[in-house]
Amino acid sequence: MGGRYGADAHADAYFRSERTDDSWPLFEKSGLATPTAAVADADVCAGEVATAVAREGRARCLALAQVARGADAPAALSWRGATHHMTAQELSAVLRSWEHRSGVRVVGVGHGALYLSVAAPPTEAHQARVLAAEHYLVCPDVFHEDPDLDWSTYHEELMRLREWRFWWD
Repeated sequence: MGGRYGADAHADAYFRSERTDDSWPLFEKSGLATPTAAVADADVCAGEVATAVAREGRARCLALAQVARGADAPAALSWRGATHHMTAQELSAVLRSWEHRSGVRVVGVGHGALYLSVAAPPTEAHQARVLAAEHYLVCPDVFHEDPDLDWSTYHEELMRLREWRFWWD
């Protein structure tokens, strides 16, 4: 058990299937964002972010899943939070890719929300723009429904954030 959930899905295939010329005004068709050299221990960062998420009551669900890595938890649980946009297997594939490239860890889930810690945020503007496009392709709801989010500077936020939050309606 544990570790094969969504293994047949791949992040690059998901992103290629979602890209269109009108996907996002700032989208650059340049493949996946390049990996960032780890700047923090991913597990320590995850512990800090998970503590903040729990303390602030943002993720109130408890889920236990027998998986080899946290990125596989949505697929293992058949989590339906992003159902109207992507399958749990596709989401786990993207999370595995971000886990590898940015030191991401799943630290909380809700009905339609997902909280991630980020140990290695992007360090270059181009890399951050490509990652911002990936975020859009995974969860356009964040961009369309958050009045405080500025599309033109989101990539700059990604360069400093240690937590990513996604939600789907």
